[in-house]
Amino acid sequence: MTVEAMRAAVIAIRSGNFDDLNDLDVVWRGQASRAAGPVAASRPAASSIPWVASNVGDPVVLVMAGHAGAGASTVALAVAEGLAEARRVQLVDYAEPVQSGLVAAPAIEMGTDGAWRRGRRNRLDVVRLTRHPADGVLPPPPETDDAEPLRVVDAGWSLTRTLLDPPGSVVGGAMVVVVTRVTVPSVRQTEQLLAAVGGEAAVAAVGPARWPRLVEVSCGPRLRELRSRGQVVPVPIDRQLQIAGLTGDRLPKPVAAAGRSLAALVAPAGETP
Repeated sequence: MTVEAMRAAVIAIRSGNFDDLNDLDVVWRGQASRAAGPVAASRPAASSIPWVASNVGDPVVLVMAGHAGAGASTVALAVAEGLAEARRVQLVDYAEPVQSGLVAAPAIEMGTDGAWRRGRRNRLDVVRLTRHPADGVLPPPPETDDAEPLRVVDAGWSLTRTLLDPPGSVVGGAMVVVVTRVTVPSVRQTEQLLAAVGGEAAVAAVGPARWPRLVEVSCGPRLRELRSRGQVVPVPIDRQLQIAGLTGDRLPKPVAAAGRSLAALVAPAGETP
């Protein structure tokens, strides 16, 4: 539990509010003191997320974390760069600025544009939130010069949780990449997300290409099906990335290659990189 969550719990107890308030609620509310009183958490509702509608106007590739710490930002960047080999791509990071895994990913910073901070990384546009979204309403992605821009959205774990609550149609017409670690608890949690997504999805499996037997037998039916159809792409763990995080430097070749493989699975028809 974070310091902010503990402060929120103390305030809520003193005010007589015993609703189930978790770290995610505190993160989206921005100020822990708002936990006092019988008010609902202000994390964004699925209806407030621009690319969740059933008729997604522009092509969207949604990268979702199957569990906390999956590595969704690294995979989102790798997929976006793979897709950018064929066309202009905008990588949209909806994480809080203090939680963004892409904060140092642009090679060039282009300044702010309203709610967004723009950056460039070779042919890839990278946009990140500049501030906490007011009242939990996420801003639409910034406009681009392209008539039909291809956007890769890094949802991360906290926003993925929002998309799953309440259950229902999670992503509409978006193309989905679900990121998981190759461990028993990870694949079990990822199975729940895959069931909620319902439609087609590709899976980025971060870890060894050869799965331990115990992990294999822990897979649910959805993940086993995707593995049998070649929809699961191994993403190797890079020690340097684990230490330094994402920077403006090139991705390690094995990670970039995995991104291209995932891009080929989710690329819009006729636009395979």
